[in-house]
Amino acid sequence: GRRGASIFTAGDMAKAEVIAVERFPTRVLLEENGIRATGSLTTFPEIGDAKAIAALLVLRREADTQKAYSNIIDDVKVSPDGKELTFRLRTEIDVQKPELLKEQTGYSQLFRITIAKASLTSGDGNIMAVFASALERDFTNGVDGPALEETISSFVAIPQQAKN
Repeated sequence: GRRGASIFTAGDMAKAEVIAVERFPTRVLLEENGIRATGSLTTFPEIGDAKAIAALLVLRREADTQKAYSNIIDDVKVSPDGKELTFRLRTEIDVQKPELLKEQTGYSQLFRITIAKASLTSGDGNIMAVFASALERDFTNGVDGPALEETISSFVAIPQQAKN
């Protein structure tokens, strides 16, 4: 559809680890956020500031959730050809009973780490993006984080045939 779509989601729900592939129509993403979509929009530098694009993708992706989360976007990088944008997101998870969590796990706060790669290589006017997320304690355990990073780095959006 016009607004984009979730293409694939899978994960280990017991550990709250998820990998998702999503499609965002580039012009719609910009225009829905009051940004005039001009030019070919075939590279991220043509679209705009890399950190702002990452923030738009996160905002659009979380549009369906009811809560406002505290997000920190960092480690934003654009590939030399301008076709790929990668970033990391750290989100504080709302904990209803922090004292109970502290008693059970030793943590009083929970954070989710999300790594993402957005790609313009499909050539069909869409940003194809893959997101991988895990609780920070699982992401930093030396096993899960590297596996999720490998998944993100291996993601390739293949060129699509133009529909007539």
